[in-house]
Order: sequence, then structure tokens, then C-alpha cells
Amino acid sequence: MNLFKSVSARWAAAGERRKQREQDKAQQRAGRERFESRHQLRLSHAAAVSSVEITCHEDTWAFIKRLVFPSPGAGYRLAFHGPVAPETFPSKRVRLDSSTGMATVTLSGPHLVRCLTIFRAVLAAGPEHQDAQRYAMSERLYDRFVELVDAIDPDTSTGALPQLVIDAGLESEEDSSGTVA
Repeated sequence: MNLFKSVSARWAAAGERRKQREQDKAQQRAGRERFESRHQLRLSHAAAVSSVEITCHEDTWAFIKRLVFPSPGAGYRLAFHGPVAPETFPSKRVRLDSSTGMATVTLSGPHLVRCLTIFRAVLAAGPEHQDAQRYAMSERLYDRFVELVDAIDPDTSTGALPQLVIDAGLESEEDSSGTVA
């Protein structure tokens, strides 16, 4: 009788653990679906943007440029996102301040969509499939770009160029309502 209770208790406990794992998986799936739904909505909002201006350290811009706008054969490349045509590269819209080391870059809506998409792809691959810098930078940049896109109402235009200051510690010269710092 004692042996029967012991075996049935173990079976019941195993069943409870299995049920808990299934619930956890269902919650994770639901969380991923909510995230993907919000991500798709953000891409739609970003696509409606004509231009945004980002300010960051020139090394941060170099990282973004290598990851999001790779030149053929240059380092890390996400093959499934295809090459970037040279005429669409935002190189003509980059201003470098050599005294501060800061870059100010004007990105179009399609550039913004590409940034969000590629940062998201790096995050989806997970930290175990790449170097720590690429993952950490992509996580930080995705969060900052999301803040910018979430602050933009795609149905109204104030005429002001939305701005994003990426690197911490940089004091904004102007405290305008269109700046996300």
C-alpha cells in the first residue's frame, strides 16, 4: 500500500511538472506573439516616417553602418536581408563633428525599418549565436529606436524632424519636444 502511494504520488508530481512546463511554453509563445505584433506595428509606423535624425558617437554609427548597411564582403552580414544598394546608403546624410567624435545621421523611413528589422534579427538569434558586443549593441539600439518610433504619431506631422540621441551622457543642445534622449 505504501509503495502504491509513493508511485502514484511520483506520477502525480510528474504530471504537475509536465502541466507547468506546458503552461510556461504557452506563456512564452503568447509573449513572443505579442512582441512580434508590436514589432510589426512599429515597422509600419517607421515606414510612414519621411526622415529622422540620430546623434551618436562615431563608433556607434560605424557599428550601425557595418551591421545594417554592409558593403559587399565587409564583416558581419545578414544574408536573408539582402544587399544594400549604394544609392540607398545614407552616407551623404552623415555629419561628423571631429571635436566631439559625434555623428549626426539623417535616416529615411525605409532606413529606420531596416535598422529595426536587423536589430530584431540579431536579438532573435540570441546571444549564444554571436559575439557579446553585437548582441549587446543591437539590444541597446533596438530599444532606443523603438523609443523613437513609439514617440512618433504616423498620422500627424508637426513639421519637426524627429530626433534621437543614442549615446548616454550626451547633453542635448536643445530641449525640443521631438527629441528622444
